Amino acid sequence: MENDPRNSAPDGSDPTDARQALAAVDATRASVADRLVTPWWYHPALGLLAGAYLVGYALGDTIVRVTVLVVFFAGIFTLVSAYRRLTGVWVSGHRAGAATRWAVAMGVFDVVAVVAAIFVHEATGLLWPVWVLAAMVVVAMVVLGRRFDRRLRSELRQGRVQAS
Repeated sequence: MENDPRNSAPDGSDPTDARQALAAVDATRASVADRLVTPWWYHPALGLLAGAYLVGYALGDTIVRVTVLVVFFAGIFTLVSAYRRLTGVWVSGHRAGAATRWAVAMGVFDVVAVVAAIFVHEATGLLWPVWVLAAMVVVAMVVLGRRFDRRLRSELRQGRVQAS
């Protein structure tokens, strides 16, 4: 019977409605997570931008350093815009729940590689270590970026992160 107190919550609402609402929220989370499939070219492009920045900064003078910095940020803006256009959403790596650690790892690896490249080049004058570090940055961006993506999708499904 509809008015039977045993079939309603203390506030008079129907528990079936609440379950359906929660199921709809879960379905929406899963849908957003499914849309966040990064294109195959995204992380290699990010890695190439970071590697080019490393080489330009480590080997260049002030004008080259400023130029590679501007190109780097323009490239990042372009990647973010393309990602948003393709998926319809964006999640900051700094607010991605447990996935944030992968974004931080990418940033730390990149900064350490740039500092190491500058130090090695200044101390030895050798060019090849700079190129090796740049190649390592490219690979790291691809590997860590893909791990970030997997973890982010998991966090979205579990409701720990919100896409914007």
